[in-house]
Amino acid sequence: MSQENVEIVRRMYAAWGARDLDALLEVTDPESEFRTSGSFPDLEPIYRGHQGMRSFWEAMLVPWESFRIDLERIVEGHDCAAVAIRFRARGKGSGVPTDLRQGHAIRFKNARIVKLSAHKSFESALEAAGLSE
Repeated sequence: MSQENVEIVRRMYAAWGARDLDALLEVTDPESEFRTSGSFPDLEPIYRGHQGMRSFWEAMLVPWESFRIDLERIVEGHDCAAVAIRFRARGKGSGVPTDLRQGHAIRFKNARIVKLSAHKSFESALEAAGLSE
């Protein structure tokens, strides 16, 4: 994986942290595909393209008073990466805290993210990316 792809990963999570949808779309291919983990029942299983990312973005903002995604580890491949993340949030209205560790498998093409899949564990993300240790 090139240093450029590592930077793309960092920019994507920084965009989430800054609530900057435009910055997120800059690193995402217009024909990208995002597969959710199934951890959040109100989300669609698959979002496609920039419009899909906009829909996902809006859906993620609805139930949370606040949330953050911390990047904990990146395992690199040639055109892919597996990322360990920690998702912490507080429910809107309920105030109930959520603290999850998950993994993302990411594929790159032409310096953009073309496929991202969320997984309930980092180990599953490693496997999905073809990077099992």
